[in-house]
Amino acid sequence: MKYLLLIALFFVVLWALRKAQSSRSGVQAPPTSRVPEQMVKCAHCGVNQPISESILTQGHYYCCEDHRHQAELRDT
Repeated sequence: MKYLLLIALFFVVLWALRKAQSSRSGVQAPPTSRVPEQMVKCAHCGVNQPISESILTQGHYYCCEDHRHQAELRDT
């Protein structure tokens, strides 16, 4: 009878520890949602990319410096 009581006490303590651990980990801050970024089209090749990665020159967006340079040569 003494051993059954010790086993039952062991499982009660184990259950209490797991419950306390799960409630602690459940209090984490929710992940912040990211705002979608505006996409723009390259004036030279037409590829879409985020506005933060594009190059703006004279009102036109370019995907790389080479395309911006080629557009300037073409326009002159």
